[in-house]
Amino acid sequence: MPFEPGIRNRPRAALRRSMLRLLGVAIGLACAGSAHAQDTPTESRALGTPGEYILGFIQYVRWPGEERITAWQICMSSPAADRAAAYGSRTARGKPLTVRQVAASDSLAECQILDLTDASAASAKAMLARVRNQAVLTVGETPAFCTAGGVVCLRARESAGGFEINLSAVQEAGLGVNAQLLMLGRRRQAASGGP
Repeated sequence: MPFEPGIRNRPRAALRRSMLRLLGVAIGLACAGSAHAQDTPTESRALGTPGEYILGFIQYVRWPGEERITAWQICMSSPAADRAAAYGSRTARGKPLTVRQVAASDSLAECQILDLTDASAASAKAMLARVRNQAVLTVGETPAFCTAGGVVCLRARESAGGFEINLSAVQEAGLGVNAQLLMLGRRRQAASGGP
């Protein structure tokens, strides 16, 4: 029988797809468990894919000194009103979520999560430079985002979905990432360049 290079990797690919589905279920359960009973299906859908991922990431990421954090502050470059309404009164790991819209020149000191999924490449690059070596979970949606130093790059627009984790950026930020999350996401070793 001739050698077929793709055959050995098929079980791994099937396992990866299964694990991504499991993460999706875990994220959904975490979101559902923290939502109030009066949430309507429309409100749940309004959160959108990046928001659902971010809620899940909070479950698997640890920040230095997080015992002093009273609320998870999610900073985003796009208008925050719609996303803030969608997060509503949800909690993650027993702490409420707050959403704040930020511009490139605003203070990012209180942000635990920097959602740059809607940011332009130039704005994302500028904000990433400002939070480099700070304990901020940065989330974007382009492959170049991780290359520029982002921590998590969502692949929501790809047919397979999922996300990529930049291990160098995780280390620079001083974040702790649960091994289960690392197993589910693609891992990128080095970061350089721009979005």
